[in-house]
Amino acid sequence: MTKFFFLFLTAGLCFILGPSSQSGSASQEAARPQKPLQHEVAVTLKLIQVYVTDKNGKPVTNLDKSEFRVFDNGQLQTITEFERHMSPAPSPGITEPPIKEAITPTEIAAPRMGRKFFVFIDLDSNDLEGIVKSRAAALHFLDTQTLPSDEIGVFSSSFMRGIVLHTYLTTDHAKVREAIQRIREVPGRKSGGTGDASTPTIVVSGQDSGIVIRSSVSSGGGPSTDRMIALAKALRYIPGYKNILYFSQGGSINDRAYRDRLDEMSREFAASNAPFYAVNTETPDPFRPGGTKGGELLAFVAERSGGKAYKDIGAVTHFADIAREIQDLTRNYYVLGYPVRESWDGKYHKIKVEMRSGDYRLQAQPGYFNPKPFREYSDLEKDLHLFNLAMSEKTESPMPMIFAMRALHFENKNGARVLMLSKIPPEVIEKFSNRKIELVSLIFDEQDNPVDRKQMKPDLAKYRGMDVFYSSEAPLKPGAYRCRFIIRDLDTGEAALAYARAAVPAKTGRGLSLFSPLLLIAGSNFVYWDLGTKKNTAPWMDLYSYDRDKFSPVMEIPKGTSRIFAVVPFRTFKSDQPDIAYTAHLIDSISGGKIPLTSSVLNRTRLGDVAVQFLEFSLNNIPPGKYVLYLHAEEAVSGAISYTQTSIVIR
Repeated sequence: MTKFFFLFLTAGLCFILGPSSQSGSASQEAARPQKPLQHEVAVTLKLIQVYVTDKNGKPVTNLDKSEFRVFDNGQLQTITEFERHMSPAPSPGITEPPIKEAITPTEIAAPRMGRKFFVFIDLDSNDLEGIVKSRAAALHFLDTQTLPSDEIGVFSSSFMRGIVLHTYLTTDHAKVREAIQRIREVPGRKSGGTGDASTPTIVVSGQDSGIVIRSSVSSGGGPSTDRMIALAKALRYIPGYKNILYFSQGGSINDRAYRDRLDEMSREFAASNAPFYAVNTETPDPFRPGGTKGGELLAFVAERSGGKAYKDIGAVTHFADIAREIQDLTRNYYVLGYPVRESWDGKYHKIKVEMRSGDYRLQAQPGYFNPKPFREYSDLEKDLHLFNLAMSEKTESPMPMIFAMRALHFENKNGARVLMLSKIPPEVIEKFSNRKIELVSLIFDEQDNPVDRKQMKPDLAKYRGMDVFYSSEAPLKPGAYRCRFIIRDLDTGEAALAYARAAVPAKTGRGLSLFSPLLLIAGSNFVYWDLGTKKNTAPWMDLYSYDRDKFSPVMEIPKGTSRIFAVVPFRTFKSDQPDIAYTAHLIDSISGGKIPLTSSVLNRTRLGDVAVQFLEFSLNNIPPGKYVLYLHAEEAVSGAISYTQTSIVIR
């Protein structure tokens, strides 16, 4: 049963981060070598997505730059960049990306402003049948109307738990499918449990431990609108359109105060370029022909957010037609670019796009917010920025500096653990010295739920000229994990990032089990930081024990290094004095070639039921490159075997 991390807010807004993939990116098309277009975060060039249909609602696909006019806060702008994104209708199994046509000589090669969708299932304004149909409709859209480059996220909302983000924007549609299928909460406020509007309920999810972030949300016409307004504001800084497929039975808006809050909510989503495509999930009832009239609310929100409502009772039952229409409305669009003056005041700019001639209908974002200083972000916005750094496949903000990390699996008397160990390079220390920074460690499980998070606020200036190793460890269940270290400037949002993968095997209870090796080189001038423990008292330091006056951990091995060392913990289940023979070799990550290594055991120790051996490997004449160190072990008496491996980079 899944547990969740709660982020406590005054009026309750809850986020649960779920699946997201790290692999893949939108396709880029080659053209003249010019500077690529940048999004909202690029303050010198503003890009606007525009959808154009004819009077019959069909996409218009053959327009050029000269037919558009753009006004920014009432001032006519010069359109300097122009793109046309026209996509063939997708079908299941489509592998080719949408077609981007070159129209005029002024067009440039640019990363696609790809489509973004959030599936949003409203659990409160729904019944059980409506939730089942919502999931089925969302899966239908995923299977039949999405393209490989489409980024998709999944939300749900409920009175008790707030807004839950089950998966962040990702092109891994298999994980999106899993996230949709996991939404199985009890529908409706009355059947959902007890509580009131102030129940703290806004999350970023997980399995076993909590992430607590304190923030506040303004009170007003209703808790749902408060949460949604906070969400809309947090979405401002995700560039481009964020199309929201909203499945709900709506509700009454007879109350004037609530209507005003809905209007504010809808306009906040419009300002964040997040139009609602609202689908009524109510099933026709022969004993109540008029239904609940919830479609009125859906139409109200969709219209004001810039989207469209399918408000009729039973609309979800013919969602295949709706899905095709949404596809047509969102897959063919133009990108207009014009220069803007740099400003970091966070102010809103109203945009108006017109056609010089023709009987067309235009849908364009109504405006944008200038970027504001990172230090002025709300806690929710800062957290969304953090998870965007850790999980997003497309980093729209400036690329973070990348540094190396190792993730090691081991066991002690308390069970299986994963150690994250990273060396912070001198250039990162120099860049972030004399700044207000935070250092955050994050571990995500196979569904990309964050299962561990720790942070500290060090002063890097104290460590100039030293090797700084940052470590964090966590108890974890068997499975695959993704690990992240993030150094972030709390005034500017600039960041540096380290990442690695870890695997925790199931405990066998027999034979021989090797744990991850800790690689070392000769030399010592370093300092450790460890999150969650006092200095030099972390559990891993007892198991991975070595002479720190002679050796230090190594992330990348300098060219010409003749010897490396490894601390290798292991457990045997039938021998207190095991006789272990090792065979080691390197596997070239590119060619697959195998290079045998000479190894020798320099020392043996024991810590409870875990034995530790200190090994030496000869690297004579190994050329620079990326390798996998493969270590095979066999116990002489029992014949039990085990192996472990780790990556090696020689530069």
